Amino acid sequence: MPPITLENQYLQTSIDPDHGTSLRSFSTRMDDRWLALMPDVEDPHTQVDYASFLMVPYSNRIEDGRFTFAGQTHQLDNAANHAIHGDVRQRPWIVEERSDTHLCCTFDSADHHQINWPWPFAARAEYSLRKAEFTSRLTLWNRAADPMPAGFGWHPYFNRRLTADGEPVHLRFNVASAYPDANDNRIPSGPAQALQAHQDFSAEKALDPNNFLDTCFHGYNGNGHIIWPRSGVELFFTCSSACTHLVVYNPATSHFAVEPVTNANNGVNLLAQGDRTSGVVHLAPDESLEAHFSLRVDFTD
Repeated sequence: MPPITLENQYLQTSIDPDHGTSLRSFSTRMDDRWLALMPDVEDPHTQVDYASFLMVPYSNRIEDGRFTFAGQTHQLDNAANHAIHGDVRQRPWIVEERSDTHLCCTFDSADHHQINWPWPFAARAEYSLRKAEFTSRLTLWNRAADPMPAGFGWHPYFNRRLTADGEPVHLRFNVASAYPDANDNRIPSGPAQALQAHQDFSAEKALDPNNFLDTCFHGYNGNGHIIWPRSGVELFFTCSSACTHLVVYNPATSHFAVEPVTNANNGVNLLAQGDRTSGVVHLAPDESLEAHFSLRVDFTD
């Protein structure tokens, strides 16, 4: 199935149901043209495979793909890469509803072979445009006969440059703490700790491309914004209280990522260790976890 475009007078996005309902682009209308806020995969210079993708049924990494839950040890595939980002982003989803401004897709692990998760699960992703706001709603169900650990998240990339080379981009968000990464592998090396100065964006400040971050934060309050002051664009992001964590990835490239998620990196192992900040949810059979993530565009000039 070809990608599906959602569009109104303010926003435009392209979504690929055959690859996890991942976004291929996300743009806002500025004057008489579309301005790309996320990388456009149709652009030959784009350095990422998707503008944004879903991480289900867990977010980020599981150390060596191995964890214990309810007294049983489980080994996932892709252990060398720490079983990263769940197992839905490369798989086809079923389109249930669509219009010019709304798309609903579903996923059932029972319809796929070799799912890299010990429990059967189902998911629904809904995308909608309303004026200058883009909202994604995500629901995850446990379809097993026993409880399962659950989590998910969104992985949107944003363009560092909008209208001019070298323009600054500013970021603000509020979190309580950050997990240390002493082994430089994105697996927490200890409990969440007080923020260091370079991790603190509680007051808006420039996101310097030389300030490398690939950091999982805990105690996220569900709000924040990105500002491109030279371009006059501000992007407000909000999400459900279920998204207790935020991952910020800031390489010295043309893009960065701000990812609202429900669980910490290596959350299932943190849970097994008794860490109350893991964010991992115990889902009973047929129980669901639901959250939304919204992006709203405003112009500062």
